[in-house]
Amino acid sequence: MALPEQLPLVTVYIATHNRPELLARAVGSCVAQTYLRLEIIVVDDSSGPEHKQQNQQLLQQYPQIKYLHLAVASGAPVARNTAIEMANGEFITGLDDDDEFEPGRITELVQQWYSHPGCAFLSTGYTVINEQQRRFSFAKRARAISYQQLLYANLVGNQIFTLTSSLRAINGFDPAMPSCQDYDTWLRLSAVFGSGYRIGSCSYILHHDHQFERISASAKREQGYQLLLKKHGEFMSAAQLASHQVNSALHNNQPLPWRAVFQLPLTQQLRVLKNLIMRRAWSLIFFSKGSPQ
Repeated sequence: MALPEQLPLVTVYIATHNRPELLARAVGSCVAQTYLRLEIIVVDDSSGPEHKQQNQQLLQQYPQIKYLHLAVASGAPVARNTAIEMANGEFITGLDDDDEFEPGRITELVQQWYSHPGCAFLSTGYTVINEQQRRFSFAKRARAISYQQLLYANLVGNQIFTLTSSLRAINGFDPAMPSCQDYDTWLRLSAVFGSGYRIGSCSYILHHDHQFERISASAKREQGYQLLLKKHGEFMSAAQLASHQVNSALHNNQPLPWRAVFQLPLTQQLRVLKNLIMRRAWSLIFFSKGSPQ
């Protein structure tokens, strides 16, 4: 399907809190996008006075960016939802304040949207940069992602591209979730609007090369994961519940529950095996010092 003559406005939202130096990189990657009809909204989740001032000084360089400082810190879901309500774009996507976009990301997402009519959302693979500045690409295979497949695992990642109206229709992100807010949102979105599609590219750069906390590495992760299962477990089959039991063991570096592994379909068993191999390889690379770049 061809692009419309009038390109649609796309909103990018960034929630931030006390990380102006990282925000500068994220904002810079948005401003550098090849797609021109872009609205950028930064919602500051009540950064302290010094960091607020640094954010304001940064964004004075970019008068086209909308900036809102929340008086009370309420968490990333509230900040994101605030941006979603402010958005004027027909389409919307997010960026974590410690990550960045490749320059052609939004252009590719818009083009792919019109190439996959009927999709509820798009996602992409991603590139991880570790503390040694090594780059690794993940989820590079293009594929459709159905609601039933999502019930096995978060096959999307931490960002999607979708209609702003769709995110508003499901009330955005759940502020009650201490973690797994993204996965919870994608499940609810897919349950209402149907399947999505993952593009076979890695235009999202995820940074593990800084000392700030990522929610995925915090103590809140397990609490959020258990709440996710309470919310969505009733819609899961025995095999899908087994998948989450296995996923939990993998994420927490615990022994694999092999009984649960053997409850999975063959495709899911292969996914677990691939995950184990990748984690082993990642561990060897991540902890090796002085090895070739």
